[in-house]
Amino acid sequence: MTSRFRFPDVSLLNSFSVTTLLAVAALSAPSLALAATTVTLTPVADSYVTPDAPDANFGNSGTFVVNRGYSEAYLRFDLSSLPANAVITSVSLSALAYSGYAYGGDGNVYTSFVADDSWQEMGITWNNRPTPAATPVGEWFLWYDFTPEDKRGINSNAALIPVVQGELAGDKQVSFRLHSPGYKTNYRSRHVTNAAQRPALTLTYELAPVTTVLEPEADAYVNRDYWGESDWNYGSALELVINYGFDRKIFLRFNLASIPAGAVIQSVKLSATAFTGVSPFGDGNVYAYLVPDNSWGESSITYNNQPAATGSPLGWWWLWYPTNNAYFDQVGVTEDPNFIPVIQAASDATDRRVSFQLSSPYYLTSYYSRETSNASKHPKLEVTYLP
Repeated sequence: MTSRFRFPDVSLLNSFSVTTLLAVAALSAPSLALAATTVTLTPVADSYVTPDAPDANFGNSGTFVVNRGYSEAYLRFDLSSLPANAVITSVSLSALAYSGYAYGGDGNVYTSFVADDSWQEMGITWNNRPTPAATPVGEWFLWYDFTPEDKRGINSNAALIPVVQGELAGDKQVSFRLHSPGYKTNYRSRHVTNAAQRPALTLTYELAPVTTVLEPEADAYVNRDYWGESDWNYGSALELVINYGFDRKIFLRFNLASIPAGAVIQSVKLSATAFTGVSPFGDGNVYAYLVPDNSWGESSITYNNQPAATGSPLGWWWLWYPTNNAYFDQVGVTEDPNFIPVIQAASDATDRRVSFQLSSPYYLTSYYSRETSNASKHPKLEVTYLP
């Protein structure tokens, strides 16, 4: 399994430059998927049905039979032990036969997907059996005369992969029917004492990155002007304002608690939706800085008590508003890799929070705050990680 690199606690970030953190992170950057994992599942239910006894149930038998038109077997597997973000790369369905007979004709044992998982091991009969899909998803061939011999039938057809992947995304149960047009085969069921002789579903999977979109748990702007507003709080405002002339800056704080502990951060995107701006001259970039102190309050932060930002900008965006049309929505976005070690450190820290300051040297821009009614316009922190 890929090793998990640990960044320093977010409280220590003042002593690390962003450049240093990125250099260390590059040496230990994880790939986009963890190493492949293989698991083998045994059925949670299996049985066979036969038209010779259309209302009989054989769910507690140590054997199930596949015999031309005279009997077919049903198996169900529970996929709930797999991670929800597992990407299935291979599937093998197998069962151990111990005897059979080759009547002639097509002796393949075909696997068919059964969408209805509601059948019961101790209740399924020929008359109430669920209907399988019309097209098989693979097969195996085992030849027998009258001589008993253990032979394992294995179906590793790639058509099994989307079936299992789809059921993992659904009710996390997958059912199959086994049938043969020409041959008879007797198999050991899940009820045999020797676990190695039971039917099996062997799955190999990788973990796909998971993306979560977070809104701020707190946002506000601070304002230094010439009318004594340095002690005013704007935490309940519907807008977030950047204005270089009055040193108006935006503060955002995000709670990372929904990201699993120990997750490896893959990418980060910070965004905010602006609705107006003025572009007088000079550097119009909006820069995002780390704020190590997460203790500031949305309803109490002011220009005079604002926490300090630290280090170089983590990223920036640029939005142009012409003077003849200064009111329309634009989304500022930064996906700079500088954010990755910062979010990793914050995710691994005790309080699992991270704060940013947004400011610009020369431009003026107004953004929707988290208090606006349209949630799609709230600031966002999009984090992709491996659990």
